[in-house]
Amino acid sequence: MDALPELARSLGLIVAGLAEVVARRFLRDPAFIGLIVPLWHWLHRSARRFERIVLRHDAPRRHRTAYAGTARRTSVRLPRRKAWLVQALGYEAAGYGLQLEHLLSTPEMQAVLASVPAAGRILHPLCRMLGVAPPAKVERAVPAAQASRAAPLSLPAAVPHTSAALQLSQENLAVIVVAAPKTR
Repeated sequence: MDALPELARSLGLIVAGLAEVVARRFLRDPAFIGLIVPLWHWLHRSARRFERIVLRHDAPRRHRTAYAGTARRTSVRLPRRKAWLVQALGYEAAGYGLQLEHLLSTPEMQAVLASVPAAGRILHPLCRMLGVAPPAKVERAVPAAQASRAAPLSLPAAVPHTSAALQLSQENLAVIVVAAPKTR
């Protein structure tokens, strides 16, 4: 697909513009100053992940190697409310949200999201931050081994399927309930 690099570039431009607005506007607000760096890194990392997954989804998979060092975890958690970034930044973030919404509505992006479900999972938190409807979830195909395990069990042939057998089992249940001692 020739549109894949263009889609990744378009998303990268939207995210870069949004990150610039975050840095510029959050510096003025002391309540959000602690979110600038974590949000900046998260936005750029998400754009890189999207590009990597979309451009390499047909490439053969390599086994992951363990990192020599340990990953650092940041103690700052980003808000999870719907459209919180639009509430904090106003019309500028809403503009980037509209651009993202338009990008998600293109047939090329719909095709990418259908063929690479991981791309939709990357975009979902960004959509939530901007108040944009997230991409529709695509159900993954169930492997044959799991499908056979999930198949409903059928009764063995030795068990009669008549109403008399059902009536008999209901009578046995009634006898058991009547014979059971009452507890307080």
